[in-house]
Amino acid sequence: MNTRTKRPQAGPVSIGVTSMVLVFVMLCLITFAVLSLVSAQADLRLSRKSAEHTTAWYAAENAANDVLIALQPILTANAAAPDAESYFTAVYAAVPAEWGITFGEDGRLAWQVPVEETQSLQAEVELLYPLPAEGPGWRVLRWQSVPQYDWQAEQPLELMRPGNVPAQ
Repeated sequence: MNTRTKRPQAGPVSIGVTSMVLVFVMLCLITFAVLSLVSAQADLRLSRKSAEHTTAWYAAENAANDVLIALQPILTANAAAPDAESYFTAVYAAVPAEWGITFGEDGRLAWQVPVEETQSLQAEVELLYPLPAEGPGWRVLRWQSVPQYDWQAEQPLELMRPGNVPAQ
């Protein structure tokens, strides 16, 4: 009798399963790597855009503050005016037209500084009379970012038409 027993042969099935798992793991790693790269590039673009906007905003704010700094000597020079009306008139006459300041009632001054093509910084101050002993000669009323375009809805939503409202 033959004492040798036949061993079952390990065929390509065990090698195939291991290879399939390895290929699947590699595909998962490649997919996550590509997704991470795309996400990082999008974050970089957003960060650059945010940095450009922030830089433009602070440049506009500095320009608006430059107007206030240049305004203070004009206010000080006209501080001896006998009343508020003559004070405001003298200040209005002394402010250069190229500053783009509009004069309102009761000593209000307003101007805009462009931030970007679609946005500007709108500033409005109220002149103080008499000038305070310390501090600026104005009070800030508005210092805000405003859009440079009018928003319009593309299509109105007709949620309830007069003929479609159920009777109660």
